[in-house]
Amino acid sequence: MERYGENYSLSDIEIAEDIGRKIQRIRLNENITRDELQYITGVHSKTIGDAEKGKNITLITLISILRGLKALDLLGPLVEDEPISPVALAMNNGKVRKRASRKD
Repeated sequence: MERYGENYSLSDIEIAEDIGRKIQRIRLNENITRDELQYITGVHSKTIGDAEKGKNITLITLISILRGLKALDLLGPLVEDEPISPVALAMNNGKVRKRASRKD
């Protein structure tokens, strides 16, 4: 993930292609064919191929593929609770923000 840290020079397409290559690498390392993964996930093998090429798929499809590959842990940072800054809490009188406001 070092490649993504503070570096936002990659395009969205390049990042999607990197994710696709990662999915393919996991599948091949587990010695699972696309047809086998289709059977496990219910996601059509062509759609799995599209995901591996970095093409546009739904978030639900991505989750299904990762679940089928037993790789849901890759989503960990996205689903873990974000710690609330004590400074932000103090600025909001101890309340957690529920929405953003305009910056004028």
